Amino acid sequence: MLDAYRDLIDELLDTPNVVRGAVEARGEYDASAEAKILIAEMRDRDRAVLSRVQSVTRQDMPYLRTLQLEEPSTDEAVSQLLEAMETARGDLVSLLINLSLKDWERRAIHETDGEITLADEVEQHVEFDEDLRRRLRELTT
Repeated sequence: MLDAYRDLIDELLDTPNVVRGAVEARGEYDASAEAKILIAEMRDRDRAVLSRVQSVTRQDMPYLRTLQLEEPSTDEAVSQLLEAMETARGDLVSLLINLSLKDWERRAIHETDGEITLADEVEQHVEFDEDLRRRLRELTT
Protein backbone atom coordinates (compact mmCIF):
# COMPACT_ATOMS: atom_id res chain seq x y z
CA MET A 1 0.00 0.00 0.00
CA LEU A 2 2.83 2.38 0.86
CA ASP A 3 4.28 1.97 -2.64
CA ALA A 4 0.99 3.10 -4.18
CA TYR A 5 1.03 6.29 -2.10
CA ARG A 6 4.67 6.91 -2.99
CA ASP A 7 3.77 6.51 -6.66
CA LEU A 8 1.05 9.16 -6.30
CA ILE A 9 3.52 11.53 -4.65
CA ASP A 10 6.15 10.86 -7.33
CA GLU A 11 3.65 11.70 -10.04
CA LEU A 12 2.75 14.92 -8.27
CA LEU A 13 6.44 15.80 -7.91
CA ASP A 14 7.12 15.29 -11.61
CA THR A 15 4.46 17.60 -13.04
CA PRO A 16 6.01 20.98 -12.11
CA ASN A 17 9.23 19.91 -13.84
CA VAL A 18 7.29 18.94 -16.96
CA VAL A 19 5.37 22.22 -16.93
CA ARG A 20 8.48 24.35 -16.40
CA GLY A 21 10.35 22.41 -19.09
CA ALA A 22 7.56 22.92 -21.61
CA VAL A 23 7.41 26.65 -20.91
CA GLU A 24 11.18 27.11 -20.96
CA ALA A 25 11.47 25.17 -24.22
CA ARG A 26 9.23 27.75 -25.88
CA GLY A 27 10.67 30.71 -24.01
CA GLU A 28 8.92 32.60 -21.24
CA TYR A 29 7.74 35.35 -23.55
CA ASP A 30 6.23 32.85 -25.99
CA ALA A 31 3.91 31.34 -23.37
CA SER A 32 0.37 31.63 -24.64
CA ALA A 33 -2.52 32.87 -22.55
CA GLU A 34 -3.82 29.30 -22.57
CA ALA A 35 -0.55 27.96 -21.13
CA LYS A 36 -0.61 30.63 -18.44
CA ILE A 37 -4.18 29.65 -17.58
CA LEU A 38 -3.12 25.99 -17.23
CA ILE A 39 -0.28 26.95 -14.88
CA ALA A 40 -2.60 29.13 -12.79
CA GLU A 41 -5.19 26.34 -12.79
CA MET A 42 -2.63 23.92 -11.43
CA ARG A 43 -1.57 26.38 -8.73
CA ASP A 44 -5.15 27.06 -7.67
CA ARG A 45 -6.12 23.39 -7.66
CA ASP A 46 -3.07 22.47 -5.59
CA ARG A 47 -4.08 25.08 -3.02
CA ALA A 48 -7.64 23.76 -2.94
CA VAL A 49 -6.53 20.12 -2.64
CA LEU A 50 -4.13 21.08 0.17
CA SER A 51 -7.05 22.59 2.06
CA ARG A 52 -9.16 19.49 1.43
CA VAL A 53 -6.41 17.13 2.57
CA GLN A 54 -5.98 19.21 5.73
CA SER A 55 -9.73 18.94 6.37
CA VAL A 56 -9.67 15.17 5.97
CA THR A 57 -6.71 14.79 8.32
CA ARG A 58 -8.11 17.14 10.96
CA GLN A 59 -11.80 16.28 10.96
CA ASP A 60 -13.78 13.11 11.30
CA MET A 61 -15.65 12.43 8.02
CA PRO A 62 -15.62 16.00 6.63
CA TYR A 63 -18.04 16.93 3.84
CA LEU A 64 -16.20 17.86 0.63
CA ARG A 65 -17.99 19.82 -2.03
CA THR A 66 -17.15 19.29 -5.68
CA LEU A 67 -14.14 21.44 -6.54
CA GLN A 68 -15.18 24.58 -8.36
CA LEU A 69 -12.33 26.99 -8.92
CA GLU A 70 -12.63 30.49 -10.26
CA GLU A 71 -11.38 31.17 -13.75
CA PRO A 72 -7.67 32.00 -13.36
CA SER A 73 -6.31 35.29 -14.58
CA THR A 74 -3.36 35.60 -16.96
CA ASP A 75 -2.20 38.98 -15.61
CA GLU A 76 0.88 37.57 -13.87
CA ALA A 77 4.20 36.98 -15.58
CA VAL A 78 4.95 33.37 -16.47
CA SER A 79 7.89 33.34 -14.06
CA GLN A 80 5.59 34.39 -11.19
CA LEU A 81 3.00 31.79 -12.14
CA LEU A 82 5.63 29.05 -12.29
CA GLU A 83 7.03 30.04 -8.90
CA ALA A 84 3.57 30.13 -7.30
CA MET A 85 2.69 26.79 -8.92
CA GLU A 86 5.86 25.18 -7.58
CA THR A 87 5.28 26.61 -4.10
CA ALA A 88 1.70 25.34 -4.02
CA ARG A 89 2.80 21.89 -5.22
CA GLY A 90 5.62 21.84 -2.67
CA ASP A 91 3.20 22.64 0.16
CA LEU A 92 0.86 19.85 -0.92
CA VAL A 93 3.60 17.26 -1.40
CA SER A 94 5.21 18.15 1.94
CA LEU A 95 1.96 17.40 3.69
CA LEU A 96 1.43 14.16 1.78
CA ILE A 97 4.96 12.91 2.48
CA ASN A 98 4.37 13.26 6.20
CA LEU A 99 1.07 11.36 6.29
CA SER A 100 0.87 8.05 8.07
CA LEU A 101 -0.64 5.00 6.38
CA LYS A 102 -3.69 5.47 8.60
CA ASP A 103 -4.08 9.07 7.35
CA TRP A 104 -4.21 7.92 3.72
CA GLU A 105 -7.23 5.79 4.59
CA ARG A 106 -9.10 8.55 6.44
CA ARG A 107 -12.59 9.00 5.04
CA ALA A 108 -14.68 11.94 3.91
CA ILE A 109 -18.08 12.41 2.33
CA HIS A 110 -17.83 13.82 -1.17
CA GLU A 111 -20.76 15.81 -2.51
CA THR A 112 -21.18 13.64 -5.62
CA ASP A 113 -18.94 10.59 -5.07
CA GLY A 114 -20.18 9.66 -1.60
CA GLU A 115 -17.70 8.16 0.85
CA ILE A 116 -14.09 8.51 -0.30
CA THR A 117 -10.65 8.18 1.26
CA LEU A 118 -7.89 10.74 1.31
CA ALA A 119 -6.04 8.48 -1.14
CA ASP A 120 -9.02 8.74 -3.53
CA GLU A 121 -8.85 12.54 -3.34
CA VAL A 122 -5.13 12.52 -4.15
CA GLU A 123 -5.64 10.04 -6.96
CA GLN A 124 -8.24 12.35 -8.53
CA HIS A 125 -5.70 15.15 -8.31
CA VAL A 126 -3.10 13.01 -10.08
CA GLU A 127 -5.65 12.37 -12.84
CA PHE A 128 -6.18 16.14 -13.12
CA ASP A 129 -2.38 16.49 -13.43
CA GLU A 130 -2.25 13.94 -16.23
CA ASP A 131 -4.96 15.82 -18.11
CA LEU A 132 -3.20 19.14 -17.54
CA ARG A 133 0.07 17.71 -18.86
CA ARG A 134 -1.71 16.41 -21.96
CA ARG A 135 -3.33 19.80 -22.60
CA LEU A 136 0.00 21.60 -22.09
CA ARG A 137 1.71 19.24 -24.57
CA GLU A 138 -0.98 20.05 -27.13
CA LEU A 139 -0.39 23.77 -26.61
CA THR A 140 3.39 23.61 -26.82
CA THR A 141 3.86 21.26 -29.76
